[in-house]
Amino acid sequence: MHEDDREQDVDALKTFEPIIQEVIAGRTEGHKCPFCREGDLECTFDGLNLKIVCKNCGKFFEGMLA
Repeated sequence: MHEDDREQDVDALKTFEPIIQEVIAGRTEGHKCPFCREGDLECTFDGLNLKIVCKNCGKFFEGMLA
């Protein structure tokens, strides 16, 4: 992985962090995309895997919690 890729990943994590915290807490609906500010986010969390996808611009975040 290149340094630029890592920086983009860290930036995406920082941008999605407030939403990630809410999804982990069980609030998976009603979020707007922090990038395009228009799209509804599709958020899923099964206790291990977390996925957030903007239905408008396609930006996404995927992660596994240990």
